[in-house]
Amino acid sequence: MVVSFYAYYSTSLTPPKNLLTVNNVVFTYAENSKAKTISSQQRSLPDDWLKSSLQISEGQYLATINVDEKPIGLWAIYLPVVQMNAKIYLNNILLGQVGTFGEDTLYDDPFARIGNPPFYFTLPDNVVKKGDNALKIQVQASYASGLLGKIYLGEAKELLSFFEQRYAVIVTAKKLITAGILVIAILMNVLWVLRKQDHVYGWYALMLYTWSAHNIFSMGINIPLSQYTQNILALLTLGWFVVFMVKATHHYMGQRFPKREKIIIIAACAGSLMLVFSAYLPWSLRLSHQIWSTFVLSLAGYALLDFTFKYRERDDLKNPLILPAGFFMLVFGIHDWLMVMEILPRDNGRLLHFSAPVSAAVFGVLLLERFTKVLKQAESLNQVLEKRVEEKHRQLENNYQRLKEMEHKQLISEERERFMKEIHDGVGGHLISMLSMVRNGKQEKQILVHAIEATLDDLRIMIDSLSPQEHDIPSLLGAMRMRIEPQLKASGLRLHWQVNELPAVADFGPHKALQVMRIVQEAMTNVIRHAEAKNMTIKAFVKKENNRVNIEVCDDGKGIQLDSIAGRGLGNMQYRANEIDAKLNIVNTAPGTTVSIVF
Repeated sequence: MVVSFYAYYSTSLTPPKNLLTVNNVVFTYAENSKAKTISSQQRSLPDDWLKSSLQISEGQYLATINVDEKPIGLWAIYLPVVQMNAKIYLNNILLGQVGTFGEDTLYDDPFARIGNPPFYFTLPDNVVKKGDNALKIQVQASYASGLLGKIYLGEAKELLSFFEQRYAVIVTAKKLITAGILVIAILMNVLWVLRKQDHVYGWYALMLYTWSAHNIFSMGINIPLSQYTQNILALLTLGWFVVFMVKATHHYMGQRFPKREKIIIIAACAGSLMLVFSAYLPWSLRLSHQIWSTFVLSLAGYALLDFTFKYRERDDLKNPLILPAGFFMLVFGIHDWLMVMEILPRDNGRLLHFSAPVSAAVFGVLLLERFTKVLKQAESLNQVLEKRVEEKHRQLENNYQRLKEMEHKQLISEERERFMKEIHDGVGGHLISMLSMVRNGKQEKQILVHAIEATLDDLRIMIDSLSPQEHDIPSLLGAMRMRIEPQLKASGLRLHWQVNELPAVADFGPHKALQVMRIVQEAMTNVIRHAEAKNMTIKAFVKKENNRVNIEVCDDGKGIQLDSIAGRGLGNMQYRANEIDAKLNIVNTAPGTTVSIVF
């Protein structure tokens, strides 16, 4: 992978040999701003100012280009590498300019960070002449860091293709890589927000953010910061990218090395301070850069070795691209470190950013697999939980059904017990009374008929209370009216019926229905027997102010006597009202009496 990429990269950056190439130049410069004499040196291109011992910031390159024949058609000049401000002249005609010339200061300089892109300028007509042509390039660089590569002249179309190819590799590819890394960083950031307890997503997102910042500061994007500041920021973000990478790998593998990580962070902070204050240290920024880069490379090597040793032990690291991607990054990191250490030439540019897509994609896939695995585990646990809940729900339903059956049986038992009690107290009492009269020889027909009718009324009331209907009060009162009307006619009483439609009363079952009918029956019987009334009114209505159901039995007779309140019949009525949580009111209305039941 590394060899094939480097072969393609080198081929794409190498123009063909049949172009006019400027390899040798004369470099003229003033050794300091106060010097009046100009020095000159014969130099070959590419020319790297870092390798010379001269501490200069500007000068000019002079070369003579011999053209055998006057060119036909449009020509151009192609500069693959220009890492400084430059003005390009051919035969004293300005062809183009790179950057803006100005004063060289440490923290506020005019040098635009151009990020080592190629430059291409077309030549005006009749600028190139047959024979010798004078090429002059006036240059200006900061901190003796200038770099000028070989210069090519030829037909515009041919040079344009080489320029576009190199621009795509050096500039466009880096921008696309940076954009892709930012997308992956945002995705990992979202995963971390969704799963904050897993810190590896947060560290990985932070790692990719710092890597993107490093690319932005080193690409030459126009930022309102000095070149010195951008250089420092590019170095800092590169170093902290590796620090965050170590943290991410530790978290991914579930390792906890607090002492080791503390040492790494302290060393990174010390190195960062060294870079920030390098202008005030006895050594140069260049040496600080070399020290910092060596530390960063060593830290990256440690992370890769740690991954390598764990590769055979961990099933979750069995991705075949992990180690190649890591070594891909390490090899390109070593290449860039050799450039920083001035062992390899700088003119072909750095390669580390080309390893980022592979490494970021591979580790990103690992984290996505990790997130998917967690989701699958959660789904599996949810399914198990759902089955358990369903089983418990089924058990609860069975228990509820059994409980309902038990309650139903208990209710039937209670109803049977109450029914037997009613038979014993009501029908049984009447039968015993009739049996006693027969045994004692009291066989008066009227008395026996009255006793039998009372017994039948009790039976009918109990049967009506057990009706499968909804036990609505108007129906119950209507049934009683049918049975009581013959007695009313025989007694000369006139019945007034004022029963309205009523809403259903909560829990109004057979027991309550029977007690209500008993109370109403007792009240109506008292009117017939004792009131000496001419009219009896039955009312049933709802009071809107308190939403209560009222049943009233009213008469216009002589009224109830106070000493009769304690009588057995009224006491029995009160007892029945208490049994069903109803309120019983007996009021002397003068004339007559009103008995009311309130629900």
